[in-house]
Amino acid sequence: MVRRRSALLSVALASVACAQTPQGALPTPLTTKDAFPFVMPWDDAPDKSAIDVSFLNSAPAGKNGWIVARDGHFFEEKTKKRVRFFGTNLGARAAFPSKEDAPKIAARLAKLGVNIVRFHHLNNGWDLDGGSVWKKDRVYVEMDPVQLDKLDFFVNELKKRGIYSNMNLQTARQYLPEMGFPASVTQLKEFAKKIDKVDDRMIRLQKEYAKDLIGRTNPYTKLSYADDPAIMVVEINNENSLVGWPGESPGAGLEAMPPEFRAIVSEKWNAWLRRKYRDTATLKDAWTATSEPLGASITNDASKWTYENQSNGDVQFVTGTRGPSIKATIKTNPGPTWHVQAHLPGLTLKEGQLYTVQFKAVADRETSFNVDTRLDQADWRFLGLNGTARVTKTPKNYSFVFRAIGNPEPGHARLSFALGDTRGTVEIEDVRIMPGDAPEGLPEGESIERATVSQPTAGVSPAAKDWLRFLVDTEVEYGRQMRNYIVGFLGFTRANIIDTQISWGNLTALVREKDSSFADNHAYWNHPTFTNGDWSEKDYRVTRAALVDEMAKGQGFGGTLWGLAANRIEGKPYSVSEYNHPAPNDYQTEMMPLYAAFGAAQDWDILYTFDWGASGTGMDNTKYGGYFDNALNPGKVAFYPMTALMFRNFAVPAFDIQVKAGVPSGAEPWSRAFSPDELWTKAPKGTSPWSGRYSIAVGEEDRTIVPIVPNKTKMDLQERTFLVDAPAARMASGFVSGRTVQVGDTTFEFGPFANGFAAVALVSTDSKPLKGAARMLLTVGARVENTGMGWNAARDSVSDKWGTGPVIAERVPLKLTIPTDGPRKVYALDPNGKRKVELPSTYAAGKLTFDTANADSMWVEITK
Repeated sequence: MVRRRSALLSVALASVACAQTPQGALPTPLTTKDAFPFVMPWDDAPDKSAIDVSFLNSAPAGKNGWIVARDGHFFEEKTKKRVRFFGTNLGARAAFPSKEDAPKIAARLAKLGVNIVRFHHLNNGWDLDGGSVWKKDRVYVEMDPVQLDKLDFFVNELKKRGIYSNMNLQTARQYLPEMGFPASVTQLKEFAKKIDKVDDRMIRLQKEYAKDLIGRTNPYTKLSYADDPAIMVVEINNENSLVGWPGESPGAGLEAMPPEFRAIVSEKWNAWLRRKYRDTATLKDAWTATSEPLGASITNDASKWTYENQSNGDVQFVTGTRGPSIKATIKTNPGPTWHVQAHLPGLTLKEGQLYTVQFKAVADRETSFNVDTRLDQADWRFLGLNGTARVTKTPKNYSFVFRAIGNPEPGHARLSFALGDTRGTVEIEDVRIMPGDAPEGLPEGESIERATVSQPTAGVSPAAKDWLRFLVDTEVEYGRQMRNYIVGFLGFTRANIIDTQISWGNLTALVREKDSSFADNHAYWNHPTFTNGDWSEKDYRVTRAALVDEMAKGQGFGGTLWGLAANRIEGKPYSVSEYNHPAPNDYQTEMMPLYAAFGAAQDWDILYTFDWGASGTGMDNTKYGGYFDNALNPGKVAFYPMTALMFRNFAVPAFDIQVKAGVPSGAEPWSRAFSPDELWTKAPKGTSPWSGRYSIAVGEEDRTIVPIVPNKTKMDLQERTFLVDAPAARMASGFVSGRTVQVGDTTFEFGPFANGFAAVALVSTDSKPLKGAARMLLTVGARVENTGMGWNAARDSVSDKWGTGPVIAERVPLKLTIPTDGPRKVYALDPNGKRKVELPSTYAAGKLTFDTANADSMWVEITK
């Protein structure tokens, strides 16, 4: 995660902007009339209660040797036993608890089922009062030994509880002139992403940072970080690819950097070209090759513009007919770049056809904007073009070549210009979209010999292909240098090392991460959208929508969880190190059940949440305080024990059906398709994500493997409710008010309640089939709010009015009937997991029935 609008949001800019909220009147804020206090103690400890799943951890971490990646999964070195991991992110202040609090936090994490943590944003510059590695007066330059000591102590306390560590290196460090950079280094955005994989000085500083952070001996473990098997993962550079994040054109943003840094890229780009072509004449011939002659433009003077100004900034559009044309004047835009867009909709693109987009543009100041093609109606999907135009005061012609993908619907494609980051006036005219290929060629006056060849535009032209290959080669070299240093110099010969997340760079990541131990990814459902600058504490919104509705629209394909499945790499363990359904959100309780069940059925290897959040002595531990907070939010953390049992203890077995999309082996595995989305439009999906596990297979053909034995786990989506039926687990998550929901042999009868949405999961604590399980845990959650949250009228923001404690949970009227092999005792549990009251139950005809009406708890224990 970066402290800005998440790049992951931009994969579906339009779909986020136009997401549909569930039907019906909006509920009123919770009160004690329809909810009960449920404050989970921050310093809880293992106690053998029904929610205590610390027995899943082998303590201390590393007890059974190193964690080894092989055959697509993780195994303990000594026992040869396969092991899965469930964890959370400890960032900023949460990573540096006091020595009094650290053992308590570690104990609570173990009790809830956590066996790995990801230390993230250790090198931030915004939490300098105990939440960063830096000295206050030497930020980004010198580490604070007091902070490092707290980190070392915490790592050891986690290890004692059987919890492994994932150490992140570059996440949030800024670079300064005093480090030897030009003054313009302070103009670099997003922690100097991309250029920090090119600039040699930045790479050297990253190595020094790694040495200072993890090239040490921990005085509490008495082992070097490199020799400690509890240090399971080293992540080199968070969410960072030269090629770009999903949906971004290759190298986007490099052309907008200060000239001193553009010069570094240009020097390496021209050197790369010299090695490949030797001279300008050879390069020119290669770049002017045409594969398909141009046809007539599908736009003309009569083409109509549409435009958006979602944040109500000071924006004016004036349309013209020169080909067509539009003039945009943007004085202010409180929101992200995609809140100001101009479109040419109603176009017809043909799947697989090459197209060339050409236009002329000029601005009253130097700027850049994104150009892309998408569907012009829900689901607004990507259709092949995503490029960046760098515009100056001098009029210039622009050309982008792309291949249409995404199964465009006739008459429903659009060409879009995202202008929200521009200021002043931009004029775009004579916009043409022609079938065929008109490569831009080598601009007049540029040459290899003088090292003046500029960055080409995105697309599939010969120049664009060379630019992409240069970016890939450059970041492969970066990864090689960093790995050699971490392994060869620092001695991390046994840890599992990755460069960055697998979806960053699209399918070029298969080359970048070839030597990585595993593949990692990130996703968020309805990440906050900021309407007055990134990370505004007051001006944001979280779209009020449930993930189950997204799943229903596309039958699972194209959605958040499917997007994760579509990026899994066959033969490598798969990790999701950031995932959240951010608050405030009436549907946040669906997060953990859907994530756990889907990850288990897809046979992934590590699930993390983002993030834990700070808690401890002297803090208000009775409420949650932000979008991502898990530690104090029962809507998420109350489902942790269930998650550990479903995922780590294999209570939800993996699907037996496998669906593989093949890509070529060799130097360019992206030659079949550039992105996983494009790949899966070509590869037959074979089955739904609710019945088969998906992966990208290098060097294989597309294929679906259907074994004779059917899946033990059955998933379904009925009436906006997601159902899971596994031998040791049952789950229903969705709009269930007033309904009877049948999941296999288990009946959930819901009475009416205000929001109508709930997540309910039943799981055995020993992974034995429910009928004979000695103990089961039922977790029930609907709305979970702080007292007195300051909701706006749309219930998609509370601004900075997060309310007070205690946190309260909505009552869900539920009667449960489940087959068992005999009577059971049923107990409502308190927020510690201790039994507080026995609930009446009946046993007849081999079925146990009980009602949770008087439970006033998110947990119910069923035991022999």
